[in-house]
Amino acid sequence: MKPKMFLKEKTVHGTALLPVAIHHLSYPPNAGSFFFLHWHYEFEFLVVLQGAIVYTIEDEEYCVMAGEGLFVPSNQLHAARSYDGMPCEACVVVFHPNLFSDNKQGSAYSKFVYPLLKGDIEFKKILKNDEPWQQTVIERMKEIDSLQDYGLHDIELLLKSKLYEIWHHCYQNAVPAAAHSRDSKNYKLERLQPVLTYIQANYKEEISLKDLAGILPMSEGQFCHAFKEVMNLPPIAYVIRYRLLQSCALLMETDCKIADIAKSVGFNNISYFNREFFKAIGCSPSKYRREGI
Repeated sequence: MKPKMFLKEKTVHGTALLPVAIHHLSYPPNAGSFFFLHWHYEFEFLVVLQGAIVYTIEDEEYCVMAGEGLFVPSNQLHAARSYDGMPCEACVVVFHPNLFSDNKQGSAYSKFVYPLLKGDIEFKKILKNDEPWQQTVIERMKEIDSLQDYGLHDIELLLKSKLYEIWHHCYQNAVPAAAHSRDSKNYKLERLQPVLTYIQANYKEEISLKDLAGILPMSEGQFCHAFKEVMNLPPIAYVIRYRLLQSCALLMETDCKIADIAKSVGFNNISYFNREFFKAIGCSPSKYRREGI
């Protein structure tokens, strides 16, 4: 099993027939992390009702203030924490792509959902009141929040109508991904493959920027720029992320001491491991082992 699988959320959202869940979140001041780093196949929309929240999606941070919204794409690692110790109240709606059609060959799914999953288009992540369509999306999310106390099947048509309208506006304002840009990124990823293979084979050992840049070979500056452009992370940060994902697997699959796990994945300093783990995952290694995702 690939290490990322250990960060897959285990919660089931809704039912097989109605794969959607409405969550009303409320956190007091100085709550710290709201939820750990995880991913799921479902799409996620959020609107902050009071306070503020910081979402990390993959390696980008988004500060969402009261009255603003956020879209989290399928399959992307994300976590949330408080902003500057502020309290927060928010509504989160999570739903499976099959909400639009349980038939992946259906016209609605193939036309309006699959292009996003495939990466041909991108939805705007941060939603503000700058444009009427974003105002509408935020308003529909607030209306969905007001339905949280009802049984899902009692409000199925109303809930779907609001989510369909939200999706309509996001789809109409999606940004096409340029074909040449994707081809260029694929070429650059292929060029970096020897470096990624080296990291996977040697992550337990000391790895320097000079070692990685010399594989291609490139100057360290050129290599850093090329690597970050493709992987969205600086090279050494990628190495650290890879080590942490390996540690997640060991924490869940073994009874080894945390200090031994840290050393086995390339961290010689347990304090440094604990600090980086908390920064990336949103909790301590011991809590992750105890509670999982």
